[in-house]
Amino acid sequence: MNDDTTDPMSKVLAWLGYASLGLAAFLNAILGGTILVCGHLVGAFGEAGERLHDDDLANTANHAALIAKLIAVGFGVMAATEYGAAHFLKKRIRTLFIPIACGLTVVGELAFSLWTKHFNAIDAIIIACVAFATWVWWKLPRTTS
Repeated sequence: MNDDTTDPMSKVLAWLGYASLGLAAFLNAILGGTILVCGHLVGAFGEAGERLHDDDLANTANHAALIAKLIAVGFGVMAATEYGAAHFLKKRIRTLFIPIACGLTVVGELAFSLWTKHFNAIDAIIIACVAFATWVWWKLPRTTS
């Protein structure tokens, strides 16, 4: 690509990268929200165990609820960084925040897949989206000041 920041191709690439990171952020937000709701539901079982004076049920459910809520926070952080990076990409601002956010997403998705021992299609879609966005960031024209 040339160094002209008004190049139509760089605008199209920036919008495609923005859409790609936006999709990844949306999917991670959906995953995080779903896991958060499940954590709250499991926490309700813990409260029921406390009322029934079943300490094993209460401890196990409360621990599972805490883990689910922490995982939901992790997905929320990934979604927030992807969303912010997408806006930098849309404005064609070449900042290191974009590849850092993409790297965070890849590491987070792979870590979650290793922890659950399942790598599924949604993980592949999210990783493909951030890989494309990283490629777009690399291809954007560099401004010379």
